[in-house]
Amino acid sequence: MTVFVDTAVIMYAGGGQHPMRAPCTRIMDAIDSGGLEAVISAEVVQEIVHRFLSIRQPDVAVAMASVALSLFAPVLPITHALMRRVPDLAKRYPGLDARDLVHIATCIHEGITEIISPDRGFDRVRELRRIAPEDFEAPS
Repeated sequence: MTVFVDTAVIMYAGGGQHPMRAPCTRIMDAIDSGGLEAVISAEVVQEIVHRFLSIRQPDVAVAMASVALSLFAPVLPITHALMRRVPDLAKRYPGLDARDLVHIATCIHEGITEIISPDRGFDRVRELRRIAPEDFEAPS
């Protein structure tokens, strides 16, 4: 089964010391070794680049985006058909931000039912089952 990987997983794995770094690194290692089938969308790459450019770390933006683009090739596109789902999701899940709504729409559009994310906001989404990084167990 394919899972969607939230941006935070990639950023924690590639970032500095943080309690989420080790579990997120385990997830990325499982993906890299082929033990976990996972995808991201173009929105995830945009989030990575946006975050690091906004804090004036362009080298980190380039490096982290490049790793994501290589590891998850090809990334899922953000299409008009996918985006047409977002307004309804915004009504059904008030309080979630636009980027999370795009991730949810992507999963629904692609038939993905699981997302790995530290964001508990996804727990309210009926269409998805959130896997917390600290609860992830690599397939054997």
